[in-house]
Amino acid sequence: MSNHINSAPPIVLTIAGFDPSAGAGVAADLKTFSAHNCYGVGAITAITIQNTQGIKSVHDTPAAELRAQLDALLEDIHKISAIKIGMLGHRGNAVVVADFLDRANVASIVLDPVMKSSEGDKELIDAGGIRFLAEELMKRVTVVTPNIAEAEILSGLPIKDHAAMEAAARKIVERGARAVVIKGGHMEKAIDVLFDGTEILNLGGDHLKSENTHGSGCTFASAIAAQLACGRPLREAVLLAKAYVTKAIERGFSIGKGPGPLDHFYRVHTDPPARGVHEVPQHGMHPAAEPGGH
Repeated sequence: MSNHINSAPPIVLTIAGFDPSAGAGVAADLKTFSAHNCYGVGAITAITIQNTQGIKSVHDTPAAELRAQLDALLEDIHKISAIKIGMLGHRGNAVVVADFLDRANVASIVLDPVMKSSEGDKELIDAGGIRFLAEELMKRVTVVTPNIAEAEILSGLPIKDHAAMEAAARKIVERGARAVVIKGGHMEKAIDVLFDGTEILNLGGDHLKSENTHGSGCTFASAIAAQLACGRPLREAVLLAKAYVTKAIERGFSIGKGPGPLDHFYRVHTDPPARGVHEVPQHGMHPAAEPGGH
């Protein structure tokens, strides 16, 4: 019997809502962490009633229950290497998360400031929560990843073109963020803007024809968190995350009547083993025995 003890991969925490169709929120985050060879743990901020066609209703986690989830992880997990924060639901949860960040001493934190459903008809955080996020929570994280509408709220500036994206990125950092990536997927040109407080970096990309983009924002933020957990510097983490999300969208598939999920495990699916071949520990690849005729 071996006494060898395997070391744990980087542990990444997601604090976000639950999507029963598993395309967005905590489910997407955990899949993304696994795809980057990290171990994901999670705290649920809300249970949503939704499918690929949209969100029907939202049931926010009470702040005391979110605090209990986070405390249980903090008292047990050896080391959390990075945190991804998504939907928070209300101000009480945002305050709990800020307090947790002050106590947890985690170096890499990605805040995806989710405010509305992708259809725009469901508020996913209350007005007090938005104010607290902008005035307090944003200061405690490594990078913020708003879309255009969220960046307009955080910066107080209208965004109609690429120059306005850059101006908004500078304003968000001026207001307390250490760094920001404004996602430009809904603009005429799909260019994201990264500003780290010193330099603007434009991340170009083509508009993808796939409709299977459900959870792409969650996945992008969690991919950045996973890359940071693996020791990548911010700029490299963002570039690698964008490349990962782009390919995952290209490989996305339909599971229902609305936009489908990304293929978070496209790397595994790209080159599947040949039929009749499997992997055996310490022995590499060898032909599997064909099943008998009995």
